[in-house]
Amino acid sequence: MINQKLNRRRLLHAGMVGGIGLLAAACSPLTSETVQQSSTKAPLAANPVASTAATSQEVVANITSAASQFLNGLTDPQRATASYAITDPEYLRWHWTTTSGFPRNGLVLRDMDATQRELALALLRASISEAGFQKSMDIIQLQPEVGGDPENYYVTVFGTPGDPTWSWRFEGHHLSRRFTIAGDKVTITPFFHGVWPTVSEAGKVIMQREEWAARELVRSLDANLRSQVVFQEQSLTRHVTWNENYVQPLEPVGAPLAALNNDQQALAMEIIQAWMGTQGESIAKIHLDRIQAHGMDNIRFGWAGSMEERRPHYYRIQGPSFLLEYDNTRNGSTHIHSVWRVFDEDFGQGLV
Repeated sequence: MINQKLNRRRLLHAGMVGGIGLLAAACSPLTSETVQQSSTKAPLAANPVASTAATSQEVVANITSAASQFLNGLTDPQRATASYAITDPEYLRWHWTTTSGFPRNGLVLRDMDATQRELALALLRASISEAGFQKSMDIIQLQPEVGGDPENYYVTVFGTPGDPTWSWRFEGHHLSRRFTIAGDKVTITPFFHGVWPTVSEAGKVIMQREEWAARELVRSLDANLRSQVVFQEQSLTRHVTWNENYVQPLEPVGAPLAALNNDQQALAMEIIQAWMGTQGESIAKIHLDRIQAHGMDNIRFGWAGSMEERRPHYYRIQGPSFLLEYDNTRNGSTHIHSVWRVFDEDFGQGLV
């Protein structure tokens, strides 16, 4: 924990000005590990790429090119399995639970050869940041520890890459990423990250900052402000919006960020950046600029449950355009579910 807190202190001294500039400090290491599989198949890894600040047009071009290469690398039957019309009801299906609990449609990694899996992961990598790709790989790597299969993740393409509007999805247990593209605009929500256990058998912690920055924030509050932020003593049993397709702002619980001091506001921004840091830089900047434009009076932080380690807790950060929900109540509070929603952009609203 010492190194993590030192990193946070570095962020606090930097302040919360210039949101996208803090993303690099907020991101996880950029080196990705391979996903363990049987010896008959190549590891799930894509070739490293240099981190660059691409424009929105470049991001769209990169995603479109990677999607086309993926589809072109499939056999005709595989391509038919992976492909849906963007108007198909499948477009709105999503979940983060196991595939046995919620069957997925698309082409599963297990049914791809080594080259096809590399192309699938190259598509994911083209769509998010290096830190986001690392986090996705870390989530996938955890699956054997809970009896899951790291090859049980599905790639689904809606429409044809390069169409005026098209989309694609990467989804399996504890990971749901989707991208809808229209012109030079990309929508990214809902997106879901979950981990269980929170510490792997090898001692790796995948969502430490998401948990500890929030706990540090709520613990730092004086009694009066804490009574506003903690909206109930018991944790919620799950995140409120679950897997609804479209959501409206939830009840405004907690306190506005304007009520926090500078260090506490910086911690709140660090939490936000933990999620935005998994996006491509140009996409993250759009969302961070929009969030900061709302002002600290209009963004609220609320907490429910214990402030102690390994005790059930939940928090949310909500502004006029977005909602972040985080829940850690299961399996001795070693099981995180977190989701980011954008009220007017989920599933490409206004684009499809």
